[in-house]
Amino acid sequence: MVTSSQASRNITMNIYEPLFGFSEDIRPIPILAESVEISEDGTSYRIPLREGVKFHNGDEMTAEDVKASLERYQEHGATQSMLEPIASIEVTGPLEVTLTLKEPTPTFLEAFASPRAPAVIIPEEEAAKAPNEISFIGTGPYKFVEYVPDSHVKLERFDEYSADTDHEGIDGFGGKKTAYLDTVTFRVIPEPGAAVAALETGEVHLLEQLPVPTARRLASNDDIEIYENMPWAFMTFIFNMKEAPSDNPKFREAVQIALNNEEIMAIATEGLFNLYHGWMYEGSTYDAGDVGKEYYNVADTERAKALLEEAGYNNEEFSILTDSTIPEHGKAGVVIGEQLKAIGINAVINQVDWPTALKIRLQDEGWNGWTLMMGIEPYLGPAALISALTGEAAHFRDSDEELDALYQELISTDSEEGRKAVFEKIQKRMYEFFGIIKVGETGLMQASRANVEGFKPFRFPRVYDVWLEQN
Repeated sequence: MVTSSQASRNITMNIYEPLFGFSEDIRPIPILAESVEISEDGTSYRIPLREGVKFHNGDEMTAEDVKASLERYQEHGATQSMLEPIASIEVTGPLEVTLTLKEPTPTFLEAFASPRAPAVIIPEEEAAKAPNEISFIGTGPYKFVEYVPDSHVKLERFDEYSADTDHEGIDGFGGKKTAYLDTVTFRVIPEPGAAVAALETGEVHLLEQLPVPTARRLASNDDIEIYENMPWAFMTFIFNMKEAPSDNPKFREAVQIALNNEEIMAIATEGLFNLYHGWMYEGSTYDAGDVGKEYYNVADTERAKALLEEAGYNNEEFSILTDSTIPEHGKAGVVIGEQLKAIGINAVINQVDWPTALKIRLQDEGWNGWTLMMGIEPYLGPAALISALTGEAAHFRDSDEELDALYQELISTDSEEGRKAVFEKIQKRMYEFFGIIKVGETGLMQASRANVEGFKPFRFPRVYDVWLEQN
């Protein structure tokens, strides 16, 4: 509950389960909930729970466990804001809870299903404990065995797991899960070369990520299967709208028009990329189609120079903040800098480590543009993405009043079709004030031994519904 760390989520989502999660096509579906009944005024969510669900300690899950878990999340959860709309959590039956909201919040269920730091269900007695004091007891297909720091985490199959038989198989974070493997060990191998060597020798069966060139080299190896997990994240370039010259919208438009996104992405991702202008993934629920397409990947130096002249740009330094920790960030920053120098911008690269970059980008001064891969936000949907770009804590240091107003309209619109229409207006606005540039989309290269069956790339490595073929 208390961390949004991807490394933690990769393991714990095989151990724990929430009431609701995202399906494969990123829609909220019941997991430990049986269903949900929403009142006509949109303020009451009656949630019947699945029967016969057992915790790893052998106890059956009850409504009291759910209430205690959600109340613990309200106090300690890493994404507490997703439960902020709740006024009360009541036990309305042995296997039923009712959530009463302070006011109608049409996007509540989408937020509640978020896997960023999921509101998982644990036993009531565990929920009374402080962070880092609980035992690892969930309802998932695998249970915790041991954790050795800087080495591994070991899980074993939970033989009393209660699968969701309303589904034929897995579906996103939910569905019918089957634990075929006796044990699963997650090993910490920070050096990519050592991790790849362990895969090649058969010491490990699955790599969550490996370098793109290595993946291409191994593609001809009959003992190894290569997977492309796409799309995984947006590569973005974020402006500081409080610091000259990036405080000028015409200057920001000049940068947008100047960039050759294909060149940036090809170098930054070593070829693993997709070019798409949309601020939601192509074909997803809120994809706004061609809105803003004319501003994307233009690479028109003459038009960009004209916009710079219109902006009154006078060779002021343009500081590009990037980091050495995430290779894609650093490489993107260098290529962007070279492209901007080509149109007469005095671009300077400030490459620091990741923690330092995070500290600097919170300042109103000392940087103009920042390279950032946004992974979980666009996956979660428009409310999660735009919330990072609005209000007092907006990524670009200053807020855009029109975008702020559209965000409030988005989260208060009570139909999916209505929210789609609002998001079209949001995407149009994004290509009008140019506070952030979507450069492209990138992914992860993953690999397994050839005898690993059933594995499907996803937001975390699902080790249920996976088995090993015996030679």
